Amino acid sequence: MRGTGHRVTALNPLRALVPRFAVYYEGDSRMAGDTRWRAWGVLALYVVVLYGLLPLGPTIGLGAIRTAPGAWLLGPGLGVIGILVGLALFVRLWRRGAPPWAYGALVVAGVCYTLVFTSLRAARLERTHLAEYGIAAWLAWRAVTPHVRRPLAAYVAAALIATAIGWGDELLQAVLPNRVYDLRDVAMNAAGAVLGVVVLAACRAERVSDGSS
Repeated sequence: MRGTGHRVTALNPLRALVPRFAVYYEGDSRMAGDTRWRAWGVLALYVVVLYGLLPLGPTIGLGAIRTAPGAWLLGPGLGVIGILVGLALFVRLWRRGAPPWAYGALVVAGVCYTLVFTSLRAARLERTHLAEYGIAAWLAWRAVTPHVRRPLAAYVAAALIATAIGWGDELLQAVLPNRVYDLRDVAMNAAGAVLGVVVLAACRAERVSDGSS
């Protein structure tokens, strides 16, 4: 009996430690879960803002484009901003030692952005679709990543989610008295989502190993 009692006493400290580890693990899991839901919440809030501004979109856009800063921003300003952002991203890739495909992806995205911008000279307000749904794709990627193991799957899911949000945008416009459903805008939203994901993937490309190790 004495030996048994000594054995039980020796195990008591281990038993006392188990709840502590369990508490820490539970706390970490709860924090991870809160972070995941927060990312989805930010995405949902962004969608609510996008959809909520639909009735006011033309009024805000036309009012802005009639001002000198707005006319510049939606005109040549976008090109200037695009060039500056592109240069900053190339510098980022160089500092990270990114692989060649990342530079190629940025070049392709830059060419696509340029083609879209130049094709919309007569409809400058439509250029904002690219930025809007590029941001939506980034927020969707942040929300999806914790649930998906493979990076490529997360990028594809983010592009699809952002494209679906853009389609929902157009479906809502079909029932608004001052807006119209336009398949060209659906395509523009999808292009913004895909190009946003391409830029995101390039910026997050893994560093190239120099093979010295």
